[in-house]
Amino acid sequence: MSDSRRNDFWKSFGPGILFAGAAIGNSHLVQSTRAGALFGLGLLSLVIVANLLKYPAFRFGPQYAAVTGRSILSGYRQLGRWVVGLFALSEVFVMAIIIAATAITTAAVGLAITGLDMNARYIAVAMTLVGAFVLWVGGYSFLDRMTKVFVAILTFATVLATILAIPAVDWSLSAFALPGLDFQTFAFVIALMGFMPAALSLSVLQSLWVVAKAEESGRTPNKRQVMLDFNFGYISSAVLAICFLIMGAGVMHPDAIEPAQSGAAFAGQVIGLYTSNLGEWSGIFVGVSAMMVMFTTLVTLLDGFPRTLGASAFYLASDGETPPPKLDTSAYMKIASLLLLAGATLILLFLMRSFSDFIDFVTITAFIVAPFTAILNHIVMTRPTVPSQGRPGWALQAWSLVGVVALTFLSTGYLYLLMIR
Repeated sequence: MSDSRRNDFWKSFGPGILFAGAAIGNSHLVQSTRAGALFGLGLLSLVIVANLLKYPAFRFGPQYAAVTGRSILSGYRQLGRWVVGLFALSEVFVMAIIIAATAITTAAVGLAITGLDMNARYIAVAMTLVGAFVLWVGGYSFLDRMTKVFVAILTFATVLATILAIPAVDWSLSAFALPGLDFQTFAFVIALMGFMPAALSLSVLQSLWVVAKAEESGRTPNKRQVMLDFNFGYISSAVLAICFLIMGAGVMHPDAIEPAQSGAAFAGQVIGLYTSNLGEWSGIFVGVSAMMVMFTTLVTLLDGFPRTLGASAFYLASDGETPPPKLDTSAYMKIASLLLLAGATLILLFLMRSFSDFIDFVTITAFIVAPFTAILNHIVMTRPTVPSQGRPGWALQAWSLVGVVALTFLSTGYLYLLMIR
């Protein structure tokens, strides 16, 4: 790779890392670890399948931005103003509860490493406000730099701890068998897949981040650069999900250690995955890194979700042809930020009781709305309005349709079983 091409790549490198940072939250630290602790390697195949099923839908977000220079929301707007409105309506509540869930997990990790006996909900509200202030002061470029550092640290520690945990895992063929799917287990599977590797709304966020990165760097990255960046972030998040499941299977499952119900206690168990493999010295080091990754995840969502709602509000009010303003300084994003902050705060203070039940509720809700986003992304990316050289080939289109059908079948199946219970 020539110096100029290498420089071009590094200038566009970042949205993929933001994706990985946003993914290494409740899906990885919480749900993957719980899956390994409760079922050993029994749900490993479903973690892999979930990442495969959602890949095309996630890919189409940044791919659309690379091909057209606009976010995929502009493609939604071409389908009709009502499509943008329906997308925003389906996501606004989910976004608020995802922010709240990420904040409570961040607070739980912080309480676990400090040993403080405080109400996690109040700490979560404080961290949310601090995250919003950090983002307001530093903006996208600061978020970009901060995420890269802490994701790299936690990734290194996680891979090393996983390698050391491998001998303690039951690798027999029977260990990979799926557990019996009663309703409770099926609900956990849906919760696990709901955020695996993340909520599908992140596909829209990534397209917006690609546009923001182009504005921040002063140049538009080409499709090859964007796809390389996306694949790096997506594959990294998938590998880390598997790592957390293996650590849970190696450290907690053999001794039948039940995942704790309280956030701080569960975060302590997650940190214990590292100390039991790397030694006591790693506790503070990994704990601080995990908390900072969770905090950067929170900041990432506090940037991405208002960015998504702000862009949606613009496209609802526009004719669909006018280019959107720079969202970082737009009134659309500021108003969306305030609304989501208020919503997340109310959820934390009044609607959250059990940590594990709340995380399951968040991830299940994200899974239920996932088929709608997957369908929209497929339609938008395969329309004639996308340049032919930028549209996905027949194999990727078929892969996308398989994902759409599978996600729709699973989400409707869960809702049906829920209604007849």
